[in-house]
Amino acid sequence: MKKLLSILLCLGLCLSFAVAEEYLSANDLEPASVKSVYKIDDVFSIYANDSKAVDIQAMETECVADDGEVFNCRIKLGGRGTVAYRSVHFTANGAATLKVYTNSTSKDAARTLVVVDVASGSTIAELVAPPSGSVAGYAECKLPAKGEYAIYSADSGIYIFQLIVE
Repeated sequence: MKKLLSILLCLGLCLSFAVAEEYLSANDLEPASVKSVYKIDDVFSIYANDSKAVDIQAMETECVADDGEVFNCRIKLGGRGTVAYRSVHFTANGAATLKVYTNSTSKDAARTLVVVDVASGSTIAELVAPPSGSVAGYAECKLPAKGEYAIYSADSGIYIFQLIVE
């Protein structure tokens, strides 16, 4: 019986690591203007500089995603980004899925988020940030392997509400 219990405990631990997820929610951040590298935890960092800041903003009206997620803060990428600025960096411990709750800062135009492998500089995916409104947009892509990745706007302003790596 002890052996069976040990095996089940070990199996449970292994499965919990297999479905582990890391996330960054703007709701958990304090409003600020980020003008340098801002390390949030061991997984996520915001990259900015004096002339290419990233703003963490409280919102007057909450934004709700189709799945019921509610956001009252956002990370505002103030325009076109690169790996060096106006970007959010994160690590994946292996092949994973990146889930992004996002909107364009425009009420009329969708915009493009670029997901890049930092080591190689190669683009992994281009995701659509739909026009702003009361509904948070959602996009996802596959991350091929363990490594550091960055997400940023290809051109103009974009809001990020939450990033999930699972």
